[in-house]
Amino acid sequence: MYSKLIGILAGGALLAVSHLLPAAAWAQNSVRLDGLEVVQSSDWNESSVRRVLQAFAFGGHASNKQIGRWARLKPEIAVVQMLNFNAVNRRLSAPEPGAAVVQCTSMTELQQLWGSNDPANPVRQSDRSFYSMLNDDLEILSPVGLYLTWPRAMHTRGCNLFLHKVAFYLTNYHASIHVQNAGVGLIRDYYDDTVKALMESSRFEDLMYQAATNGAVAFAYGHFASYVHPFTGEFFGNDDFAREYFQLLFGIEGTMEDPEYHEGVTIENNAKLLTGMMVDAKPGRFNSAAQRDWLLTGIDFSDHFDEAGRQIYNRTAHIDFRKGPFSCLEILHHNICGATASEKLRALGRVAASHPESMANVPLKLVRFFGDTVITPEEAEGLQAAWQDAELDILRFLRGYAVSTQFHTEDSFKYWSAFERNLIMHNAAILDNEESFAKPFFLGPVVPMFEQNALVFAPIRDVFGGQTGNDAANDRFGFRSALNQNVDRPEALGTTEQYYRLAEDSAPKVWRKDWSKVIPANAAGDHVVGDVARWLWQRFIADGGANFDAIAQAQVHALLATGFDFAAVVDRGNIDALYSSEDLEAGFVAEVDRELAATVMNFADPGEQARIGMAVNFITMLPYAFARTGESK
Repeated sequence: MYSKLIGILAGGALLAVSHLLPAAAWAQNSVRLDGLEVVQSSDWNESSVRRVLQAFAFGGHASNKQIGRWARLKPEIAVVQMLNFNAVNRRLSAPEPGAAVVQCTSMTELQQLWGSNDPANPVRQSDRSFYSMLNDDLEILSPVGLYLTWPRAMHTRGCNLFLHKVAFYLTNYHASIHVQNAGVGLIRDYYDDTVKALMESSRFEDLMYQAATNGAVAFAYGHFASYVHPFTGEFFGNDDFAREYFQLLFGIEGTMEDPEYHEGVTIENNAKLLTGMMVDAKPGRFNSAAQRDWLLTGIDFSDHFDEAGRQIYNRTAHIDFRKGPFSCLEILHHNICGATASEKLRALGRVAASHPESMANVPLKLVRFFGDTVITPEEAEGLQAAWQDAELDILRFLRGYAVSTQFHTEDSFKYWSAFERNLIMHNAAILDNEESFAKPFFLGPVVPMFEQNALVFAPIRDVFGGQTGNDAANDRFGFRSALNQNVDRPEALGTTEQYYRLAEDSAPKVWRKDWSKVIPANAAGDHVVGDVARWLWQRFIADGGANFDAIAQAQVHALLATGFDFAAVVDRGNIDALYSSEDLEAGFVAEVDRELAATVMNFADPGEQARIGMAVNFITMLPYAFARTGESK
C-alpha cells in the first residue's frame, strides 16, 4: 500500500520499497527509484535540491520558496516535479506574468522572434540583428544567430532547462554533429527535432531512431547518397556512419564481438542498410539563396519528387530485387528486416539498445556528462543495473540518479564545463527576463563560453563530442579567461542598471536590479551582511556553506559592507596584507570581521546593490564554482 501510494504521488515514476520488506527494514535506506537507492529524507535539503538543479538544469530559475518546498518533499517525489520533458516546467522556470509566450521548444521560432521587429520581441533593439536567421550581405543562413540563441534561451525564464540540457547532450555529445558538417539549417532543425522527440518519448531507442533517421546526420556523414544497385545488389557509398551508428549512438565498440564478424558482417551490412536516405529540399527555405540551407531533416523514404522538383529514389535505392522488396540483413547476429531504411533502423535500434556493450556503456556516458567524472567499478555495476531497471528510459534513469545516494555521496565530483559553469552562474545572477534581454549579448554567457573553448553546435571533438569538465579543468587558458571575464567585465554578473530601447523610435527604458526581490530579510526586516553572504554562497555554490571558510567569509563581508577588500578595510595603508584563518579567530582582525558581518545593508542604495555584484564576482571565481561536489558531512 505504501509503495503504491508513493507511486501515485510521484506521478507514475517506478518506485519500489524493497519489495514490501518488513516495516523495520523500511527505515534503513529501503526506498529505491528505478534500481538506485534514494538519499534519505533526513539528508535531503535545500543544498541537495540546488545540486540537482545545477547538474541537470544549469541551475534553473526556481524561486526560494519552490526550492524550500522541494526540500521538504520526499526526494523521489520532488524529482518528478523538478525534472520532466514538458514544454514548460513552471516550477523549474516559470514564464513571467504578462510576458509574451516564449516558444522555447524551437530554436527556429526563437530566432524568428528575437531577430525581428515584432512588438512582442523582448530583445533590445541594438541586439536584434545578431539573432536574425540570415546574413543579409550573403543571403545565406548565419551561424552567429544560432550560436547566440541557444545560450540566450538557456537563461530565459519559461524555458525548461532540463529538457534543453538533455537535448544539448544528445546533439553536442552523444549523437554529435558539427555545424560545419551539416550546415546551419540542418543542425538547428536537428536540435529542434531532438527537443520534440524528447517531449514525445524518453525511451532511448526512440531517441536514437530519431537521430539515425535524421537528415542532418545523413548529410553530415554523407550516406544520404549511398545506394544499393537494385539488380546487382552492389553497394555504392561509405561505411562511416555504419560504424559510428554503433559507437556514438549505442556505445558499441565491438569489444564483445569477434572483430572479423563485427567489421565484415555487422558494419558491412549496416552500410547497406543506410541507403535510400536522400534528403529533400524546399527551395527558398528561410529566404536563403544557398541550396544547402533548403535541405530538410525529415526524410521521406519513398520514391517521390521533392519540392525542388528532384526525383528521389529512396525506396528503389534501398531495394535489392534479388532478395525481394522486404529484405533482411544480418547485423549483430540478428536478421534486421524491412522495406526501407526507416523500417530497418527501427528494428536495429531495439537490438542495438539491448546489446550487452550498449547496456554497459550508455548509462556511464550519461552519468559522466551530468553527474560524476570518476565512476568506481561498484558504482558502474549499480548504474548498469539501474539502466536496465529503468527499461532504457532516459528520463526515468536520470531522475533515479539525481536523487540517488550515489549522486549525493560525499565523494561524488565533477568539473563543470565552460558551458555549465557560465550558464549556472548567469542563471543565479540574472533575476528576471528584463535583465537578461536589457543587457547587450556580450554581457551574457556566450562570450566567456567562446573564450573558454566552448561553442554550442561546434563540438571540439567533432562527432565525439563537446568540451567536458575535464577539458575545462585542464585548459591552462580557461581559468585565466574566466578571471579576466570577472575582472574586465564585472558588469556581466554585477550590473545594477541598464538603459536600452525596444524599438528604434521608442523612448529609452531603464532596468534596475533589485536583489531584495530574492534575498530574504531577517525577522526584523533587515538585510544583514552575514546573512546575505551566506545566502549568496548557497545560491552560487550550493554546498550548504561547507566550504565557506573564515577567509572567504571575511572577503565577502568586506565587499558587501564597504565595497573594499578585507585587507583594505583592516588597514588602508597596507592593502596587500595577508590574513590567515587563525587571525580571524581572535583579536582585532576577528573583531573587524564581526562588525562587517553585523552591518545592516540598505538595498534602496544603488551602491549597495553594486556591492552584491562585487561579492558575486568574487564567489564565482573561487575553485568551488568550477566543480560540483556531493554531500558535505
